[in-house]
Amino acid sequence: MTATTSKYRIHAFLRTLSPMHITSPESARLDVAAMKVVYGDSMGIPLNQVQKLNVAEIGGSSRSVPVIAANNIMGRLRRHGATKILDALRAKGEKVAVTTYSALQCGAATGKPDGRDVQFTEYREARQHPYIGLFGGGPRMMRRYVRCFNAVPYMDCTAFMAGRTKHPYLDEAVHKAPSDSRRLTQYWIQNRNDDLRELVNIGQAQDTIKDFEKEINERQQAILADSKANSEGADSTSRHSTRSFSSLEFVVPGVYFPLCFELDVTEAQMGLFLLALDSFAATERLGGHARNGLGLFSLSDVLITDDKGTVLAGKVFSDSRLDQAEAFVQPLLQAWAREASAISGADLDRLFAPPVDEAKGKKSAKAKAAEAV
Repeated sequence: MTATTSKYRIHAFLRTLSPMHITSPESARLDVAAMKVVYGDSMGIPLNQVQKLNVAEIGGSSRSVPVIAANNIMGRLRRHGATKILDALRAKGEKVAVTTYSALQCGAATGKPDGRDVQFTEYREARQHPYIGLFGGGPRMMRRYVRCFNAVPYMDCTAFMAGRTKHPYLDEAVHKAPSDSRRLTQYWIQNRNDDLRELVNIGQAQDTIKDFEKEINERQQAILADSKANSEGADSTSRHSTRSFSSLEFVVPGVYFPLCFELDVTEAQMGLFLLALDSFAATERLGGHARNGLGLFSLSDVLITDDKGTVLAGKVFSDSRLDQAEAFVQPLLQAWAREASAISGADLDRLFAPPVDEAKGKKSAKAKAAEAV
């Protein structure tokens, strides 16, 4: 029989503690004088924007608000869950195939899923497995039993989106963002200098660069040639200079993003998910430019409800870390620990094995006909 599953919701508030930049692929420029975004224009400097979601408003207009996409969050949580699985195997001295490792990390064992119908026995085994039954994936693309919702700031234009995902402890005086979404982001100028072009520390350069006069003269001539060829100047496009001038948009510190996950899982799977969420909160940096201190966040008011909204555990995290001594959490972690001790690398390799090419090794009809002659 299939192991007993229960339906839960996990609510939390993710708050930015530093600027956060999750990049958007769209092209834009920044008018530096007005600090205003311009589109489809040659004026301004290149701008790396943050990912946003257009929200329709009554009256036919729309508003763009910052978003942390659900697939971004779940991709990170999957990897934290995979780390717990691999830690359990490493403790027993076991290893897995490279395709299994890939499937644990990103959900896909290969670029070509196995198109065969899933048999009931395969479904049952995968559904009970502490990792596959939670995060799904593999060559058979087994279903994931945790649903994540896109995270947007709670504000006038997004309040209607909350529905059943609204945090039970949401306090508008604390968690509500300004109604003007432009107040949620800011722009910074990124200026990278070229010491040789600007003749900075020229004595040091002369003493340490081989064939200094020849090299610097050739470099300066190449930069000048780029400047003549580029009507906009060579500041950001020269192939021969390190000089660049661009801009970056980011979500400002202090913005709350309500999070919600819906799960239909066993106790062991719930225990693994809570540990993955704990690791996510402790070590992740959201978005890019983490090297410059961006992407810091906290998790607060993490609570667990049933699928009807009844609170089962009201304070699961403290200071952005899982409270493993919490009465509701302990049995879940114990169930995970029992399952973790039984996890086998060989079983994972079997469950994540790519499809066998049944035609491989068979001779073509043309080859068979040639042999018959």
